[in-house]
Amino acid sequence: MTLDDTCLIIRPAPALRQIDIYFDDRSYSAFPHVIFLGGKELLMAFRQAPSEDVIRHTHPRSVITVMRSYDLGATWDIDNATQLAAGGGQEFGLLNLGNGVVGGALAKHGVAPMAEAARAGFPPQHHEYPYGRNGGYWAKSLNYGFTWQPEDIHVVDLAAMPCAAPIQLQDGAILLPAYGISERGALQSSLLYRSTDGGLAWSGPLVMAAGFGNGRTYCEPSILEVAPGHLLCLHRTEDNKVGPGSTFWRNDSRDGGQTWSAPEDTGILSGACPRLLKLTDSRLLLTFGRRMPPCGIRAMLSEDGGKTWGDTAWVLRELPNGNQGYTSSVQFDSDSMFTVSYGENVAGITGILGAWWQLPRNLGSSEI
Repeated sequence: MTLDDTCLIIRPAPALRQIDIYFDDRSYSAFPHVIFLGGKELLMAFRQAPSEDVIRHTHPRSVITVMRSYDLGATWDIDNATQLAAGGGQEFGLLNLGNGVVGGALAKHGVAPMAEAARAGFPPQHHEYPYGRNGGYWAKSLNYGFTWQPEDIHVVDLAAMPCAAPIQLQDGAILLPAYGISERGALQSSLLYRSTDGGLAWSGPLVMAAGFGNGRTYCEPSILEVAPGHLLCLHRTEDNKVGPGSTFWRNDSRDGGQTWSAPEDTGILSGACPRLLKLTDSRLLLTFGRRMPPCGIRAMLSEDGGKTWGDTAWVLRELPNGNQGYTSSVQFDSDSMFTVSYGENVAGITGILGAWWQLPRNLGSSEI
């Protein structure tokens, strides 16, 4: 059953405060990831490319911008932001490994000028710049994300694209979700890679959800560890970008990601990628952009390991259209949250948004 707004309670998130973090009319800024470094310090990465008359996900000057806040997101040190992945940086999902070490899953395109597709060896594109998939990489900083040394960037898979942030399991292994084509003749699928040495070497891909002919293709998977050995994954399906078919699908692994159950439809409408976070009280948080009216950034909660997501969708930001989503959240204490996303402002400029809010005490509609 599709969980549309006729069968959900739609409420503003409790104690909601919003902030416009970064808007520049010269750039298209999107796909943010944020992590908590401790104290009052946050680190955020997002894609930044020159603004154009149409929305494109490729540009020869697309980069990953990394910047930080020293006051839990109230202000950001824009003047001292750094950049990496020049020439096609798409997304950079961050992971705090502790003691000043920050890792990240980098997705990158190779991009050529519009008139140079043949010489660059890329097929011409109807809407995008000529590009090829440069693939997925693991990047690591040893100094709290201030610098990213070339020798600390390692290939995960040149044919796969990370999207959601990697996670570290309780046993220390790092899992990196991505999407791509795992073998010749296959359709786009959700894939999983594993490293047991801090990101130097990666095994995989393991197929979490396989695309199949005349059916679904899967992309932009998000994973978390519900309990030791028990993983949950939510997937976006791209076959129906907007409308009743644009729901998230879920499945589980009970052996640390080696095998996965058959995907099941959650019924949650979006059109953009899901993002998952395990909260300190063991509930699971799902945040996402809803790309059909009423458009906006939403949060839902699960008390049963992601099998169900309650009867309430909490609105973090109402937005004018579907050019938005790609959320990332941090939890400061037992109930204080900060969620970033991207979206358009009233001037039609695409930039980075933030929202502070409090977790509701339970999933019921009578108590917040």
